[in-house]
Amino acid sequence: MENQTKNTPISEFLAIMTGSREVGLAIARDDKELEDFSRSMDGEGFRQAEGVFDLLKSPKTYLRIGKTLDKNVYDFVVQYPTRSVQIFDKEKMQNQTFFPDYENSAIVLLVAKDDLIKIQAKGFDLLSAVGPAYQS
Repeated sequence: MENQTKNTPISEFLAIMTGSREVGLAIARDDKELEDFSRSMDGEGFRQAEGVFDLLKSPKTYLRIGKTLDKNVYDFVVQYPTRSVQIFDKEKMQNQTFFPDYENSAIVLLVAKDDLIKIQAKGFDLLSAVGPAYQS
């Protein structure tokens, strides 16, 4: 995890995420720290997304992911740096295309360390796909 910023408060990590051309990753030790991170993000003006289609509805968003990562979320993370994100909407049965506003946005995935290990084991190389990562 070479892109990890260790031993810095999460607020500093969130500040560097604004304007990033990559999705960030905040890794919590456990469920308690996951809740702490979530409260900190709320306090820093981030809004929690309910799913992949909510990630660009607010300038600063975060998405809590569990041990089962939705392929659309992984596809979003991989495509985000390319200036165009295309995700298949299963409800509308068509592709949705999004164009990130890098200058004003910040997107962070929030995950517990044990869940991240399970995600990686299932073949989603999330650590290679994201940009800056934070772990306390």
